[in-house]
Amino acid sequence: MQFRQVIVRVLVILLWSWASVSLASNLFGGQGSGTMTIDIKPDDPENIVRASSGRVITVAIFGSSDLDVTAINPRTIRLNGVDVMLVGKSDKSLCDRPADINDDGFEDLVCDVRTTGFKVGEGEYRVILKAATYHAESLLGEDTILIVEN
Repeated sequence: MQFRQVIVRVLVILLWSWASVSLASNLFGGQGSGTMTIDIKPDDPENIVRASSGRVITVAIFGSSDLDVTAINPRTIRLNGVDVMLVGKSDKSLCDRPADINDDGFEDLVCDVRTTGFKVGEGEYRVILKAATYHAESLLGEDTILIVEN
């Protein structure tokens, strides 16, 4: 009986994994991604992240004539393929209310993301942010961070 339960559990896990990969492929693959301009730690031009900072990083997604940031679904935000936990309890509080933080006349979206899935040491890293709009358009942006010891 236990062997049968183990086989059933393995099959369920495999099917769930396949479905998740399939959904992610539909969201971020296939048709190619639109681009977006992002800034990790918008208040820090050097993008320095302390290793013991608790891994909460502010990410700004800049709006433009081609990107209305209010169309981005915050629950689709992924940093380097790691599912991030956005700070907040509902879609409305996952990111700050859109505001023009770079003074270009377009609304920008600022989100605090908890990156507990990262396993990195000191050094400079390219960070890739993926997201999707409520209309299932895939978006991709990148920036660099510098991780330092305390």
